[in-house]
Amino acid sequence: MDWQLGGFSVGRRRCRAVATALVAISMALCDAPSTPAQAPSTEYRLKAAFLYNFLKFVDWPAQAFPRKDTPLTICLAGDPFGGRLDEIIQGETISGRPVAVRRTKDEQLQDCHIVYVSRSESQRSAGIIKAAENASILTVGESEDFIAKGGMIRFTEKGNRLHFQINPDAAERASLKVSSRLLRLADVVRR
Repeated sequence: MDWQLGGFSVGRRRCRAVATALVAISMALCDAPSTPAQAPSTEYRLKAAFLYNFLKFVDWPAQAFPRKDTPLTICLAGDPFGGRLDEIIQGETISGRPVAVRRTKDEQLQDCHIVYVSRSESQRSAGIIKAAENASILTVGESEDFIAKGGMIRFTEKGNRLHFQINPDAAERASLKVSSRLLRLADVVRR
């Protein structure tokens, strides 16, 4: 039996070989290390785009914005994005508010609307989540226990594809309203 691949008819064995090669390439791209001095990996380019889009699908209460011109701020605890997130948000506005990125080396999260805890900072995740507890801050992380610690969104991988889990109960406790469209794309975890 022949299979169609990119308009060409190929045998099952060859199709599997091509598919295996594509999976290996995508895994290598996702596993490539990234430092601020070099371009971010495909994984972190995708995560940067997700973070920006999370701003569009979460509603913050009015008190999260002390002024009409208060920007929507993504705070980074660890920065694996290599400047990609800054490029994405440069000059962008959402609901009339400018979007900003700020790096944080401590648990000072005032003016943050999203705080992203990178894999390199996962040992700090419990402290960051605790610092965000009484504020309307969307917490996003990568560590396996991020949701269990009280985080709201956790990036995961399924079959070499980037996915995410959402704990809508944690978001609700922070007075955040997550769009049903975003929830449909996520694996919902309740804790």
